[in-house]
Amino acid sequence: MLAIDRILHPTDLSEGARRAFAYAASLANWHDAELHMLNVAGRHQHNFEELRDSYPIDGDTLNTWVQDAGISQFAAADLAIVQVQEEGAAPGTNILSYAKETPADLIVMGTHGRRGVDRMLLGSVAEEVVRQASCPVCTVRNALETAPSDAVRRIMVPIDFSDASKRALKHARELALTYGAEIVAMHAIEEVVLPMAYGMAPKQVDAEAVRPNVETALADLLAEHVGVEHARAEIRVGYPPQEILDTITDESIDWVVMGTHGRQGLNRLLMGSVAERIVRHAPCPVLTLQENSRSILPA
Repeated sequence: MLAIDRILHPTDLSEGARRAFAYAASLANWHDAELHMLNVAGRHQHNFEELRDSYPIDGDTLNTWVQDAGISQFAAADLAIVQVQEEGAAPGTNILSYAKETPADLIVMGTHGRRGVDRMLLGSVAEEVVRQASCPVCTVRNALETAPSDAVRRIMVPIDFSDASKRALKHARELALTYGAEIVAMHAIEEVVLPMAYGMAPKQVDAEAVRPNVETALADLLAEHVGVEHARAEIRVGYPPQEILDTITDESIDWVVMGTHGRQGLNRLLMGSVAERIVRHAPCPVLTLQENSRSILPA
């Protein structure tokens, strides 16, 4: 079982935030962990005192919201909940600081899945947290229709053979042991590689020629880090982010566990982030592990 004692759940206590809260409560219940609910009041919209007066996040308000969110379906009545409210113009900064100082073992938060100009203008707090958090982050789309369930059957780990994806595989193994789930180690062979950031011309990859090597490498990886009894490989050909999303749907994946390289600045702009796209669009919870974040593997 993963070593989780404190879970941080940033929330605005809106209707849309209830799904992420359900997963946070369920995970806290499974791991007998303390659940910290953090609400950040935005300075850019209100005076903090006025906001507190007009929308008091007091104990009664919190308890009512928690009960309305259906906590009794996902957690025991004595689940330890710590209520925290902070002021801040940039919620991501507050979340990252609180997670580091507490310290939190896991962050569970919702994401709106914004697209296009709206996401460019407003940014994404979830994506900022995924890139910079000092601990693993579980993101749940606010539009997600499925509720937490003890019947987790398949956990997928996208594999690019980096240290980050190997680390994700080790964490997925512990999650799979907790739920009795199967691990699907998925690799996408990209037929056309466009390394424009390196000043190189496009290169065609013969997917069928490299498939045997990929099969062998995945089998070795599973044997080393998971064991083969409850794990299997899935190889697809195409653009990795889209193939990952298609596999989630086709294989009825319940959870995704993936590493992220935490790229910043121009490198992230040029290369993009597979993890960020999956966080925005996956129809299931996504557990991301930034390469420098703290491990929650058991000792």
